[in-house]
Amino acid sequence: MPRRTATLGRALAWLLFVSLVGLVAWLLLAPPAWIETVWLHEPWPRWANVTSRLHNATALPLTVIVVLSGTALALAGALLRPPRWRRAGVALLAWVALLTLAFVPAWGASYRRAPLAQTLGLADDAATVPVLLEAFEQLAARVHADAPERPLAESASAASLDAAVAAAARCVADADALVSGRDVAVPARVTPLPAGTLLRAGYGGISLPWLLEPHVDQGLPPAARLAVATHELAHAAGWAREADTDALALLAGIACDHDWVRYANALAGLQAVRASLLQLVDAHGVERARVDATLAALPPAARADRAALVEAVARWYRPAFAQRVTTVYDAYLRSQGVDAGVADYDASGALVAAALAACEAGVTQPWCR
Repeated sequence: MPRRTATLGRALAWLLFVSLVGLVAWLLLAPPAWIETVWLHEPWPRWANVTSRLHNATALPLTVIVVLSGTALALAGALLRPPRWRRAGVALLAWVALLTLAFVPAWGASYRRAPLAQTLGLADDAATVPVLLEAFEQLAARVHADAPERPLAESASAASLDAAVAAAARCVADADALVSGRDVAVPARVTPLPAGTLLRAGYGGISLPWLLEPHVDQGLPPAARLAVATHELAHAAGWAREADTDALALLAGIACDHDWVRYANALAGLQAVRASLLQLVDAHGVERARVDATLAALPPAARADRAALVEAVARWYRPAFAQRVTTVYDAYLRSQGVDAGVADYDASGALVAAALAACEAGVTQPWCR
């Protein structure tokens, strides 16, 4: 009986392995339209519904726990019978292979979805300098409308920030439903990381792929932390490419029913659109002067929150370490089909500007107001 049970177990393991390899191969070869309208519309949201419930149920870092627990179980099972170390090596290789294969259906296929610009019907050349300037000033007006009396860096409590993150999650889910026509669950919280964990490398957040777990560096001041949380929650909703994720998060944020979420994302949107503008305008031209004047005229609370972010970056950022991390991350993004690598981040401002310009052309979206 034990021999028969072991044979059945091996057969089931091989069946699982072959099935997973077949699924991964199909997801890597399928056309983007199928990924967008079939895979991400029906099967994948079931996984997101499971992971969001897990994240809402506990503040523990689930991905780390699962990876370490799986490693420990693989080793423990292998070391029960000789030849122990050979079995341990095989067990670890099998565990790594499982994680590698699971990456594609859990997350990697999202890199192959239809671009956000295509989904929203935005022209490739929509974000001209006048359009970017108009969007920049629109976002500045939204900052004026929603800025708190005191900077969030001084007034936001942990509980109030948690409530704002939960509101951002609802708004990301609503924006995704509008854009993608599906119902996907987004966790109502993000996992905190010790201050400086990511800021040392020049990043504020990260989403770990298998359990779609969003993390945010606690070294960020509240307004920036809230904007980064919105971005990471958009990742959890199945948006992988950084420009698309950032643009969807910013559009969802400025349309949110929570004033802090609107304010934080309008403030982050200013930075994104400014980055796109600076690539196109003369450093001493009238457009650059117009941008600088708009920033200088922001409400005192907004200027203080921007200064708090500059201070946090200056405190934690380590250029040499950041360069090494960015080199690795750039290679990772390119391996997933993102030709621009980390430069993909810089395209989000143009996407936001084009989406806001479409509002002027009669498009009705929640972020049009």
